[in-house]
Amino acid sequence: MPPFLRWKERLFANHFIRSLSVVMAGTALSNVLIIVTTPVLTRLYTPEEFGSLSVFLSILYTLTIITSLRYETAIPIPKKDDDAFHLFILSAGLVVVVSALACITILLLQFADVFQIPGVQGHMWILSLSLFGIGMFQVLNCWALRTEEYSAVSKSKVMMNGGQVLSQVLLGFIHPGVLSLLVGEVAGRITGTFAYLKTVNMERLRSHKFNARKMKEVMVRYKSFPLLSSWSALINSLGSQAPVFFLVAIFDTKTAGFFFLAQKVLTVPEGLLGFSASQVYLSQAAQKARQSYEQFHAFFWGIVFKMTVMGVIAIGAVTLVAPLLIEIVFGEAWKETGVYIQALAILYITKIIINPITANFYVFEALKTQIAGEIIRFFLILLSIIIAIQSKEDPVMAILWISIGSSIGYCCIGFLSWYVMKRHTFMSPIMSNPEVLSGRGDEGGV
Repeated sequence: MPPFLRWKERLFANHFIRSLSVVMAGTALSNVLIIVTTPVLTRLYTPEEFGSLSVFLSILYTLTIITSLRYETAIPIPKKDDDAFHLFILSAGLVVVVSALACITILLLQFADVFQIPGVQGHMWILSLSLFGIGMFQVLNCWALRTEEYSAVSKSKVMMNGGQVLSQVLLGFIHPGVLSLLVGEVAGRITGTFAYLKTVNMERLRSHKFNARKMKEVMVRYKSFPLLSSWSALINSLGSQAPVFFLVAIFDTKTAGFFFLAQKVLTVPEGLLGFSASQVYLSQAAQKARQSYEQFHAFFWGIVFKMTVMGVIAIGAVTLVAPLLIEIVFGEAWKETGVYIQALAILYITKIIINPITANFYVFEALKTQIAGEIIRFFLILLSIIIAIQSKEDPVMAILWISIGSSIGYCCIGFLSWYVMKRHTFMSPIMSNPEVLSGRGDEGGV
């Protein structure tokens, strides 16, 4: 057998690599759709319109945290499928209720007009539909990860991104404007949800019967997720979305549009590597932690090394070629985006490395530690924004400061993720109690 084939055989003998390759295949195809359609979108829509979309998405991603109160994140953890089933029902029910409440609230308060959000006045009701779509998608995604249906994860992601960009392109030809971008966003979320309903193995869900007492048990048992994890995720989202609000407030929606495109370009390798690895890591880490801490330790550092190498190569390549190709690919109006990409490169390398291993907080239910990490990161971002305000004549320098502050914040979270693993590895009472890892304990025994 040729050396290359032997190397390939050894590589794909690794369960993580094999699973990762399936998820990455879907992510890669999604990214191909994004790459192919983005040059069309940038010629149909202006930087200002994309800036308005970025504000809408920042609000959406922040509110997404409360749609299911993070109960969906617990779905892969329980040892018993029946517990996971009731977490699934609980999460889906919360998505429906919260989305309906959001719609009523937005209509009554005229949200966009009150806060003077540029470009989306009169269209904020769409937010509730996006909340429903993204909420249900996440719930189904976590169930698919539990059952290791990685092909369903891949197909649904392709359908979501494909539905989104194709809708935006078609609507852009018919009626270009912010409304078309927003409707396309909703279309993608709903398409992805329906794709999951058709591809995930629903028989495993139907084999369980709803029990109100069991629902109450899992709601109480995993109360740390809405009480702790939701706050951690909210702080994380606020920190991630704060730069968009800052750019709109200090500069303009055009600057936010350049920032949005830079993120979109860098999200291609980050999504292909970091997001795919995060999905597989969350699924396999819970299993490995129940089996052997030695295996988990090796698994952790193996992922850190692999993601470091792949992240540096992927983001480094994009950073080198992007400034040369931005104007050619996306049009003359977007040429400033190249330097925005360079300013954000260090942040996206760090995200690729750190995001997968943050699953440790969920696996070991170290949610208090996660909140501490997110608070540190949030204040580092705020500090970087305060420094960036001094550069209000130069948006690129402002973004560079934000990139550096965010990267340091992610490194702090990565350190705490390692600390959580090390702490639980050497705490013999936890090592001898598999119920803690199957979903019956809390960090520090709390």
